[in-house]
Amino acid sequence: MIKAFLTGLFLLYFLSVYAQNTVKVADKMFNWGAKAGLNSTFPIINSIEVDGQKAENIQLQYKVGVLAAAFCRFNINRFFVQPSISWRHASGDIRFNLPSGAEAPAAARSFDLLTYKVKSIEAPVLTGYKIVNEGPYGLSFMGGPTIKYRYDVSYLSNFFDSPRKYVSDSTPWGISFVCGVGVTIWRFFFDVTYEFGLNQVDSDFKDNRSSKSGGNDLSIDKHTNVMSFSLGFLF
Repeated sequence: MIKAFLTGLFLLYFLSVYAQNTVKVADKMFNWGAKAGLNSTFPIINSIEVDGQKAENIQLQYKVGVLAAAFCRFNINRFFVQPSISWRHASGDIRFNLPSGAEAPAAARSFDLLTYKVKSIEAPVLTGYKIVNEGPYGLSFMGGPTIKYRYDVSYLSNFFDSPRKYVSDSTPWGISFVCGVGVTIWRFFFDVTYEFGLNQVDSDFKDNRSSKSGGNDLSIDKHTNVMSFSLGFLF
């Protein structure tokens, strides 16, 4: 995946040489486009509770996720408005300790691991300004809100003799603010964005094999920031 991304950057360089010599890009009132890329989530965790026991020494390990998006763009001189719809897959590991006095197996008291996976549909609306807009080249700054619907959220644990999967639909909606920069060469572009999570998510989870009628097996309070890199084409 990283090799593919580096290949994309080389392609942008090749196109910049080609565009500089042969291509003149005319401004349009309306564009549409598509992009794909990589992302990494940065959860900020306030607390984790397992069967009522509060976790300690929380550590995070980030993993690379993927994204794909389609968008349209309305241009007004150097400004533009860009609504889009995107799909994102994110994952990572959370490591922590439960208190030594917790009524849990010895393995859970020494070192614990939660692996999370999140799939979401997102609808950002960005407003941008073209700092550079000369010939085939462009440099823009953009920012705006995004609403996300997390349709598949799960945590896989190593607490007990066999892995357990925790699922939840208690907080499927999220609100974030996105800001970033974009570099355009002809109709190709490269975006770097950072997303700030504004609401707490992932409140209550149940073991999907649990027969308990009440209570929660896992509770997590956090909000999530995301950094994304994407390559795309503007029509």
